[in-house]
Amino acid sequence: MLHPFDKALYAVRMPEATTLTKPSRCKCPPDPGTATRPRRRIQKSVYGEPMIVAHVISSFFVGGQEVMAVELATRQVARGHRVLAVSLAPAEAGSLDTAFVRAGVETLHLPKRGPTVDITLPLRLATALRRARVDVVHLHNPLPLIYGVPAGKAARCAIVFTRHGLVEGAGRQLWLRRQLARFVDAYVAVSSEVADNSRAHRMATEPKLMVIENGIDLGRYQPRSDLRAAVRAELGLSVGALVMGTVCRLVEGKNVGLLLRAALPHLAPEVHLLVIGDGPDRAVLEALAQAHPQGRFVRFLGQRNDVARLLNGLDLFALSSNSEGHPLSVIEAMATGLPVLATRVGGIPEMIEDDQTGFLSFADEQAFTARLAAALEQRPRWPAMGEAARAAASQRFSSERMTDRYLALYREILRTQPAP
Repeated sequence: MLHPFDKALYAVRMPEATTLTKPSRCKCPPDPGTATRPRRRIQKSVYGEPMIVAHVISSFFVGGQEVMAVELATRQVARGHRVLAVSLAPAEAGSLDTAFVRAGVETLHLPKRGPTVDITLPLRLATALRRARVDVVHLHNPLPLIYGVPAGKAARCAIVFTRHGLVEGAGRQLWLRRQLARFVDAYVAVSSEVADNSRAHRMATEPKLMVIENGIDLGRYQPRSDLRAAVRAELGLSVGALVMGTVCRLVEGKNVGLLLRAALPHLAPEVHLLVIGDGPDRAVLEALAQAHPQGRFVRFLGQRNDVARLLNGLDLFALSSNSEGHPLSVIEAMATGLPVLATRVGGIPEMIEDDQTGFLSFADEQAFTARLAAALEQRPRWPAMGEAARAAASQRFSSERMTDRYLALYREILRTQPAP
């Protein structure tokens, strides 16, 4: 039997007249009606006319799915499409709001109310989508799936869902997501591992299920010797020092403690570790480093907006996560010409060729510690491995390639499934 809150999610219908308080950054025109929408959508899919796309994300704070949404939305605007970004976070702006606006993306904040299910949110979101005459609503990860599917159906949008990581949760929540996933027009996984995981949890099957790998602006991330010297001078590190580093949110799933425990015994005046990022685990991780005799060679740089610049100061990139989808940080490091030491989780084994573009390890203490030690012994090979990593990233992980595939998917859905 459905919980009352779940019934409410399925029961959303658009009223004859609704009102919407719009933020100044989202100038959504009144909906003139839907009588011409099927013809208009067929024209957009067949003749390549600009589409109206809305990306719905959990928040405008920095995270993998959010950064990917910024990159994709930016490229879509550059191709002439009108793009909106919708945050469902309770009450915040988030640093990525500025990035969206700077790219020409309209932003809208529709806060989820209360600690449990917000039965008003699908209606509020549907109203915004309908007023903006959105053709495709693109949902990123579970929270937008829960609220975006009924909203998208009510607003008569094509619905695309991207799963950025492995399926988590159980019980009623997982059941609800599984039911809602049946109503999307396309279920995109960012790696084959994520696709297999979604299939195993009965979230989606072919033909709706497909893989589109993440991409980045390869022109922004590239090796530069001038930046290498500048970054090291800024941090007080010599040009010849060995510098390892990671970029991630400091949360439990990223397992940065594993990297610290493996790296600390190797640190010295000419061997350093940089931790770039912030999060709730930062104080614990700083205490772990400070308690070790070599802890003074660890630098916590916090959240930075110049990651592309800082990566040029590294010799080796490391990621010790317990769980991942298709991490952008690995792509960024590869594009910068860095070999990558990472755990064999999520889509990472599909990205890194072991002993060619980097070093793969299981996510346990003994294995990761041994793999790091082996990687350090192979330091003379790092430049060649970094070049191979750069070549692999250039071939597979460009934002242009990712955008091409998503836009083709949107048009195919609009062509085959025009709104009624």
